[in-house]
Amino acid sequence: MRKSLPFILAASALAMAQSPRAVLGWGLETSSADGPSRAMGEAAQALRTDRSWDPQLEARSAFASLTAFEVQVAPGLVTIDDDKTQNTVGTAALPRVSLSIPLGRFGHLGLGYWQRYQRGLDWTSSDSLVSLSGEGGAFQGDLGYSYAIPWARGLALGATYHRVLGSDRILGKEDFKASDEASVLQLRDTVQKRYWGDYWTSSVYFTKSNFDVGVWMDFAGDVEVTTARGATAQTFSDKSTKSVSPPLSLGTAIGWRFQDRHALVGSFQSTSWDGVVSGSSRQFEGGLGWQREGSGDRFDEYWRRLTFRAGAMGGFGGPAEVVTIAGTSGLGMPLGNAGTLDLSLQVGQNDVDNGGPSLKETFVRLYVTVTGASSWGKSFRTRR
Repeated sequence: MRKSLPFILAASALAMAQSPRAVLGWGLETSSADGPSRAMGEAAQALRTDRSWDPQLEARSAFASLTAFEVQVAPGLVTIDDDKTQNTVGTAALPRVSLSIPLGRFGHLGLGYWQRYQRGLDWTSSDSLVSLSGEGGAFQGDLGYSYAIPWARGLALGATYHRVLGSDRILGKEDFKASDEASVLQLRDTVQKRYWGDYWTSSVYFTKSNFDVGVWMDFAGDVEVTTARGATAQTFSDKSTKSVSPPLSLGTAIGWRFQDRHALVGSFQSTSWDGVVSGSSRQFEGGLGWQREGSGDRFDEYWRRLTFRAGAMGGFGGPAEVVTIAGTSGLGMPLGNAGTLDLSLQVGQNDVDNGGPSLKETFVRLYVTVTGASSWGKSFRTRR
């Protein structure tokens, strides 16, 4: 059993994190979606709004007229099944914090924190002799700028700079019993990674009448991954550092607003893992969603001012060949003239069967988003 612990650690680093997508400490566990979009299949990037900012589709915010501050909190419950065991993990994450600042005729400025993934592993073998735990994660500090082209009504361009940093650790423990079972030796093995790097995203957005459409593309950057390992009664080399390119995405999203307050949205994204995880295929993700926006009249009954949302999302490919499917729903509640509370529920499943241990992850996540908005910085002109 002692000789198997390093192998178990390595396999877990590749396939048994909180989500199998969190591979080598650099995954897509959390998208950049704003609070309302979470409930619409994470597909509402293109839907025009004054109350949110998206670091991937920064160009959309060129038409914003309100300064908005958003905070997301996401408690969740994740159950991981393999061929022999089942483990349930309670999680809590801060997916994003953002500040959207319209600059009038000078464009738009966006600032944000985006948690790319959270390492949240807690696994115990069926005989309780071996256990694994994971903690930490990677996040980004994002700075974006967009500008609506004056002579091309409805068209805007945007760019976002992403600074990547963070660290994660996987800790393995094994209780080794002597033959007489009179003494127990606990063995430990730890793999820790630190991340530091950057990359860029550019975007184009167009809105006309009741239709919105956006396209974004990531540009190659460099992320330094520093790895350190330690184990009981074993000697390893000093820390090693390698440079990798973060997974790069190309995506598009559309929105159609109809019948006063209804909207349909859709998105599709392709992500390349070349240079990040050898042998990985391209990853495809998409979603569809619906929204019925509440009345904006503060004198209406409260239930008439509620916003209802629903959607579905899915994906396949990428590291470990993960297949994802999930359903989403949500509710938007006004908090007076300046704020909203959005509740978004996601229930779904990730499946992995790439020749190794067959893994199935069932997750339930509740995204709680509070957004405050004001007319400070309102645009000098209306772009409709």
